Amino acid sequence: MKKRGFTLVELMITLAIFSIFSVYLYQTFFSEIRQSFNFKNNIDIQYNTNKALNMLTDQIRNYDSTDDTKTLTSSDGSIVLKLGPKDKNGKIQVSTDSNAGAFNKDTINLISNATSSNSSSNIYYDIKSKTLHDNDENKCFNIDSVDFSYNKNGLIFISVSASEGNIQIKSHTAINVQTN
Repeated sequence: MKKRGFTLVELMITLAIFSIFSVYLYQTFFSEIRQSFNFKNNIDIQYNTNKALNMLTDQIRNYDSTDDTKTLTSSDGSIVLKLGPKDKNGKIQVSTDSNAGAFNKDTINLISNATSSNSSSNIYYDIKSKTLHDNDENKCFNIDSVDFSYNKNGLIFISVSASEGNIQIKSHTAINVQTN
């Protein structure tokens, strides 16, 4: 009489094939989850970098040179740009101080209105938390640095660098402050 069923060898071979297939599926599944988290982190960093650039450019573009003097300070304190009143040709006067030196503060006022008592348009950078924020509590996280530069053609260049983990992003923009 023959019994129907599987032999021990057949069961062991089937179990080995199933185990190899399971390990492959496990590695593939968790690899995809890791990639998904990296993709989400990349999007978050890009969002914060672009938001920081928008906050900075909006403040500079909204500058009214008749009533105010605006000071732009890089996050390490090495570059300071001062936007003054318009000259006789209608051009905004911009002065540069590249020997400002690094600050020994936890928070740096990146954009400030020097002559206005209204500080609602100030933008601050918190060095310890790597956060850029304004007085309306708009915040950008994981910001490593903000740099300003100026050329004689009337362009202010802004560079924002952000990172989280092994992802680093640097975005740039230019603003023409000499248009009439």
